[in-house]
Parts: sequence; C-alpha cells; structure tokens
Amino acid sequence: CFVHAEQCGAGTGIFLVLKLTSVLVLREERRAIWGSPYLDEHGEEDVELRRGKPLFLSEERYRALQRLWLTHGFDHNSRILASTARQDLGLALF
Repeated sequence: CFVHAEQCGAGTGIFLVLKLTSVLVLREERRAIWGSPYLDEHGEEDVELRRGKPLFLSEERYRALQRLWLTHGFDHNSRILASTARQDLGLALF
C-alpha cells in the first residue's frame, strides 16, 4: 500500500482493507483507519466480519470519503487526524 501510494498517488492513497472492512488512508508518512463504507441493515459496521451479516455500501459514507479525496481534506479531517499514526511505528497487517 505504501509503495503504491507513493508511486501512483504522490504519497496519498485510499485502500479498502477487505479483512477489516475498513478504509486505510495514507498521506505521506501518516496513516489512519477511516472506518467502513459498508454497514449492516442497522447502520452498524462489522469490523473483521465477526457477525457475518450482509453488508451494504453506505452512500452517505461513500460520498464523505469521496469528498475528502476530491477536496484534499485528509489534513483537516478530525476523524482522520485523531486516529493518525506515523508509518515508522509499523503496521502489522501491511
């Protein structure tokens, strides 16, 4: 993910991590888990698919993620900034 973001996205990338059903946001040396664009019928995330219920694309969350991408909002979004970690800390899954 990191190499692809650097080579193809000028250091910025958005990746859907299927195992977690979450979006990984990379911005230069920072990384953050944004959350899932997929929700169950009750509007809840199913992190790591533990409950095994069908998930549906949330148009609202998809639009919010798209808006962040199009407006370069990753540096200003409190949800992302609050969960940001530096790449050099290591991320076991990636």
